[in-house]
Amino acid sequence: MSIDKYLKNIKNKINKDNDNRINKKINKNNKINNFNNKNNNYNSNSNNLNNSFNHFNFKINTTIDEYDVVIIGAGPIGCITGENIKNGKVLIVEEHNAIGVPLQCAGIISKKGVKELGNPKGCVNTVRGAHIYSKNQHIQIGNEEIRAYIFERKIMDKDIGIRAVKNKNIDIWLKSYGKVKDNKDECGVSIVKMGKNYNLNPKIIVGADGAKSTVGKSLNLVNKREILSGAQIEFVNVNNIDDDFVYIFCDRDYCEDFFIWIIPMGKDRVRVGLCDNGNTYNKLINFVNNHPIGSKLLKNAIPVEFSVGTLPIGYSKTVYKNVLLVGDSAGHVKPLSGGGLYYGAKCAKICGKVIDEYLLNKDKKVLKEYEKKWKNLIKREIDFGLRFRKILKKMDNRQYDKLLKFINDYNLTEFINKYGDMDSPSIVVKKVFKECML
Repeated sequence: MSIDKYLKNIKNKINKDNDNRINKKINKNNKINNFNNKNNNYNSNSNNLNNSFNHFNFKINTTIDEYDVVIIGAGPIGCITGENIKNGKVLIVEEHNAIGVPLQCAGIISKKGVKELGNPKGCVNTVRGAHIYSKNQHIQIGNEEIRAYIFERKIMDKDIGIRAVKNKNIDIWLKSYGKVKDNKDECGVSIVKMGKNYNLNPKIIVGADGAKSTVGKSLNLVNKREILSGAQIEFVNVNNIDDDFVYIFCDRDYCEDFFIWIIPMGKDRVRVGLCDNGNTYNKLINFVNNHPIGSKLLKNAIPVEFSVGTLPIGYSKTVYKNVLLVGDSAGHVKPLSGGGLYYGAKCAKICGKVIDEYLLNKDKKVLKEYEKKWKNLIKREIDFGLRFRKILKKMDNRQYDKLLKFINDYNLTEFINKYGDMDSPSIVVKKVFKECML
């Protein structure tokens, strides 16, 4: 089938579904409003956020030596770690001048992930499936069930920050830079804040500082894993997208080592991005301008925000002396999708509770339990993802076409809809790939 005929079939299908989509859109908007109304309105709380951070950012209410724990990184994972520490004074250090910026995430979170994050504010859309494209094939996964939520990360991250600073034992310093010092028996931390240097010797240091973790690098903990570069553009005036579905493109001509995504943010907004081994901006622009399907979906789209980031593939050692790593810095990331918030939030809770136990009994053996506990929880799924990723990296466009054609021919989409899980893909992936290779 030619691309033109293929696109015509897709267009006819979309036109056929338009009446149903209008009714679904009304119900969908009601669901999003209900989700956001579970919490207080974000705008009415923005002053509370600013007051909290101004208080903690410019006033030191605790003498430096009284901080039991220093967490480097005030993203969702750092803040969730902090709010799970009840038995000590916690300082969270953030290098940027605001929580939630710059944007370094596509903002799509599974239902279980939203729950682990504490049902934060900022949901702007829901999705119930995905259109997946190879070079010459297409499958549609999903049904009427909501599979994931799309978040405005600036709002979400700040909301989690508000929650953290409501704990009286937590201070947050913005525009502050933390550097770990490897001393003889334990590590200390040096913080530069507004031109002043502070040397701290807390009982525990947590590296929640992302894929490029300076904490992990300074202690030689994160040097052996794969790091992909990411680029993303937010567009408006996008009118050719079904915003009930994410769009995924697996095409080696446009992205060599990962995939390209179009994530609908409701109304006429989308995020378009990719991760790859380099040159990501030029590859993304090439996709937007030249991909036979992507360029039509994004026709007349207007860019309003550009962001870059990095994606760690593979985990590292996460305990060294009195230092713990969590989230992207630890490699708590799904290798097949790049999602890190669900795993990161679960591990942050483990991290916080282990630290809490250590502060009570002062037994360093407790700290080693952190790595055992998070590995018992997610290591098996990450290991599967790493093995399967090696297979995917060897596949060319012809093999991707074959895989999607097989799924269509044998109607495996129903199986995927029934058993698929964004957070634990191993069950359905093993089944589909095994059948395809027979």
